Amino acid sequence: MLEANKAAAAKFGIDTHFIEEKTDTQRNIEILGDDLTFISVREFQRTKHVHRLHPYLGKFIPQLVEVFLKRYFTQGDTVLDPFAGSGTALIEANVLGINSVGIELSPFNVLIQEVKAKKYNILEVEREIKDALKRLKVFSRRLQIKEKGQALLVDAVEKFETDSDYLKEWLSGRALQEILFYRSIIADYKNQDILKIILSRAARSARLVPHYDLARPKKPVRETYWCIKHKRYCTPIDEALKFIKRYSIMRKGGLTNEILRRGINFISL
Repeated sequence: MLEANKAAAAKFGIDTHFIEEKTDTQRNIEILGDDLTFISVREFQRTKHVHRLHPYLGKFIPQLVEVFLKRYFTQGDTVLDPFAGSGTALIEANVLGINSVGIELSPFNVLIQEVKAKKYNILEVEREIKDALKRLKVFSRRLQIKEKGQALLVDAVEKFETDSDYLKEWLSGRALQEILFYRSIIADYKNQDILKIILSRAARSARLVPHYDLARPKKPVRETYWCIKHKRYCTPIDEALKFIKRYSIMRKGGLTNEILRRGINFISL
């Protein structure tokens, strides 16, 4: 096993002897130049470029794809990924100057792939994202005033409806209205695909789930609960605005930042 991975394994209490019993890491090093454990690869490296764009269960870390692309392909070759998922192999091929073709059944996964690889007008994207966020803030403020019984202070606030039982079950009343409002304005913008990604990430984060169980929640949480992530009592999520803002603004972790800064190799004016 590579020394960097041995050191990381010792730090995190990982049994390297067990790994060696199950896999021939030395042979992997001899053939591929890597033991394929990737224990020392930190989270910010696993989500380099645009790989953090949207959560996706079961995706390869880009370092694994990179090992095989470098070993078996050269610039100008073409790679076919028949199960393209969120596009990790397609993007890594792009980085290495390798042509790539992806096949994927899920329309949403295809959307993620396209946003990761598409070229954008950076200033236009930033302007539209900020404008959509501004409109949502106004709507949310009016909505909260109405909910406090101060309806006379604002004009009538449109109420949005949905046929989705899932959204009505897993989102609070306020979060649901913010999500539906944001969805209603997406058609007003040229870069709708990016706004859809922001909306999807926010809807996922705004669900009535414990903070430590975003991936596989079994039922909505509507009362205060003990949070094993934060080691304190937490209350259920009541809004979507803060998540849409988080994924929109130009800072580390914001989706705009992921697209325009981390993805600069793929997205340009």
